[in-house]
Amino acid sequence: MTLLESAKAQRIEGADGVIAAEIEVGGAIKRIEGSHLLVAAGRKPNIEDLGLEDAGIVYDKRGVTTDAQLRTSNRRVYALGDVASREQFTHAAGLHGSLFVRNALFKLSPSRADGAPIPRVIYTEPEYAAVGFSEAEARQRWGDNVRVLFAPMHDNDRAQSERDTEGFARIIVRTNGEILGAVIVGAHAGESIATVALAIANKLKIAAFTSSFVPAYPTRAEILKRAAGQFYTDSLFSPRTRLLVRLLAQLP
Repeated sequence: MTLLESAKAQRIEGADGVIAAEIEVGGAIKRIEGSHLLVAAGRKPNIEDLGLEDAGIVYDKRGVTTDAQLRTSNRRVYALGDVASREQFTHAAGLHGSLFVRNALFKLSPSRADGAPIPRVIYTEPEYAAVGFSEAEARQRWGDNVRVLFAPMHDNDRAQSERDTEGFARIIVRTNGEILGAVIVGAHAGESIATVALAIANKLKIAAFTSSFVPAYPTRAEILKRAAGQFYTDSLFSPRTRLLVRLLAQLP
């Protein structure tokens, strides 16, 4: 795989069985040929002809501007899903629907669209899944009060049995055990990240993955328990703990 950063497509052409792209890289034109071309140009909201200005609704190129309760600048109008200038995921849109029912119809205590951790999954091979803060974001906010717990997929028995050991799990926590985020790379990573999303949403600490969390064996979800165990490695093998174990061993 070759990555060409800051490249700009100038021309696309092709014939049966071949397609070519002329791209500009660093001021020079480079021609690349291949069998297929994937165009990932993104999306933009289709809101130009809705008369939003007449309704006093503010928007920009990302979509309709909303607050934490998904209300627009017109307090009687809500915006949900991709058009709400937030995460453009189907599961996020589903969350927006339930928040709207609670906030607009039942008038319960306001629920915030930014109050739930939204998983992010890229369905590649290996699969990439993340939730919460990245390591860089966490360190920018909490500095040295951040730890990163890591476990390679190679150590997971399910991955070994399936002969697909590429990947890892990384859990970002504060030094008090608060879970800030996680990244999982590997087969079905999007399935395993749901467990971390649930833990963050319910404000569970990393101890929940080492005490009451019992994943079935063999499953890839076990990698989360293995990574979480690293939070206690230093204390378990510290000189103080070793001394305590020796003293306990002398008791009758």
